Amino acid sequence: MKILQINTADTRGGAAKVAYRLGKELEKTGHKASMFVGQKFSDDKNIFLLNNKKSLGMRIRKKLAYYFANDIDLFSSDKILRTREFKEADIIHCHNLHSYYFNLNTLKKISRLKPIVWTFHDMWPITAHCAHSFGGGLQNGFFQCPSLEIFPPIAWHNEKYLESTKKRIYENSEFHIVTPSRWLGELVGQSLLKDKPASLIYNGVNTSIFRPHSKENVRRELNLPQDKKIVLSVIKGGQSNPWKGPDYLNKVLKYFHENDGVIFANIGGDDQELSSNMISLPRINDEAILAKYYSAADVLLYPSIADNCPLVVIEAQACGLPVVSFRTGGIPEIIEHLKTGFIADYKDAKGLADGVNYILNLKPEESDNLRKNSVKNVEEKFTLTKMTNSYLKLYGDLIYQFRR
Repeated sequence: MKILQINTADTRGGAAKVAYRLGKELEKTGHKASMFVGQKFSDDKNIFLLNNKKSLGMRIRKKLAYYFANDIDLFSSDKILRTREFKEADIIHCHNLHSYYFNLNTLKKISRLKPIVWTFHDMWPITAHCAHSFGGGLQNGFFQCPSLEIFPPIAWHNEKYLESTKKRIYENSEFHIVTPSRWLGELVGQSLLKDKPASLIYNGVNTSIFRPHSKENVRRELNLPQDKKIVLSVIKGGQSNPWKGPDYLNKVLKYFHENDGVIFANIGGDDQELSSNMISLPRINDEAILAKYYSAADVLLYPSIADNCPLVVIEAQACGLPVVSFRTGGIPEIIEHLKTGFIADYKDAKGLADGVNYILNLKPEESDNLRKNSVKNVEEKFTLTKMTNSYLKLYGDLIYQFRR
């Protein structure tokens, strides 16, 4: 089987990692996988840059997309249809189609020629422009964006045009929706896409890489203290990404400010010192090393306020690391409260701190059970193999239906 994927990027970001890892796993099982992207960070020869974002023309188009409040029409992506990879593909698997690289009208053209799977990694397909509506109500089949500045931002209120254009394209396109959470699936079921076929396929991670290591050994290897409790966070972009909850990390830090026995470590943030008991670590691209950091910690604090099926939470659990997070998006489908972690009420900073404190003060046998439950939860529901097999079955069904 030959699968062509389309996504914003190849290796950076949650959707990118899902697509990239899926492609590699498909290749391992004897299939051929390629991908077109708006941004390429790897040297993979089967991944192709759709448009050069560094070119003057693309920089101008990106600015025009913002000032014209239109991230649908201003980009060129029909070239995909003329490529060998597209012509030979048995199925097209779309991921994120936003972020200034794809003309949504191409979706309609693709659907006339090939079967399509479209995995929704956020809410953008069912809003006018934003990746998350943050509770915005439903109107005309679309969830409403509470702010123009929510990514991808637009300069002025062009929602009516964006919604009508998406609606027209959807009505003239055939595709099968995949949501990586029941939460997003339920929202799709309320939207203008409620009559499109849809499936639930959770994101998965490679458990041969993300696995438990000896805490004592990896702390020694990573030069982390043996005599302190470590609270890990992975807030990439540091203070610049409000969705990942840096404000709530700061608030939780204050609860532990005078506790010399607890140290916080954030991976992928900036160099800003948030607290005397905070270690700022650089982005870690080596997954094997990342797994060691997960194994070295006592709890993962994941204060995200907008999410679907975050890989970070699954990766941490696969390494036996309990997770404390808000009740938001699909996260409660991954974390079993008091069994694999702690779920706090939405935007309740004290609840997060209470969750961290709860896990740090468990008895050794209780802590061991939490870790074992976390690993078991991933092995049963969230492995890369399980995700890949689910997509392969869906591909086969859709190809058969398309060719009938």
